[in-house]
Amino acid sequence: MKRKISAIVLVGFLAMLVSCKGNDSEISETKKEAIHAEEEKTKAPPPINHELAEKGEEVFKNKGCAACHTIGQGRLTGPDLAGVTKRRKLEWIGNQILHPEVMVEKDPTTRELLATYLVKMPNQNVTQEEAQAVIMYLREKDSYAEEEEEEPEHEEEEEFEHEE
Repeated sequence: MKRKISAIVLVGFLAMLVSCKGNDSEISETKKEAIHAEEEKTKAPPPINHELAEKGEEVFKNKGCAACHTIGQGRLTGPDLAGVTKRRKLEWIGNQILHPEVMVEKDPTTRELLATYLVKMPNQNVTQEEAQAVIMYLREKDSYAEEEEEEPEHEEEEEFEHEE
């Protein structure tokens, strides 16, 4: 009888040990994801390349992006892209430009945008190089906007002499 009880306790202990080990692996996966996300945040984007940004502006206009998007002029058919490089990861923007049909199926943020704007972003057959140029253009526009916000307005102060 003592052997049966010992065996049951041993089996129960082993079952508990195995189930706890599963939680440890889940925790370690969560930690790995958190570490990866933190590493992604610390990676600085490359410096702005103004020549590439000019090409990006051409692509933005010639591929029809400007038909649905503005940059700082408000909403059209699609969202205003002012500040997009501050709100979204550059990789996300690239995927949105290159594979909008996949993003609407798999990405929750893209589905939220679709629910808001009610129009799917069409695939414009943009190359990887063109997408990088557009992203550089958007980064450049966002950096200019950021510089304008940082510059204090200079109001001329008039000095009055106080006469007694």
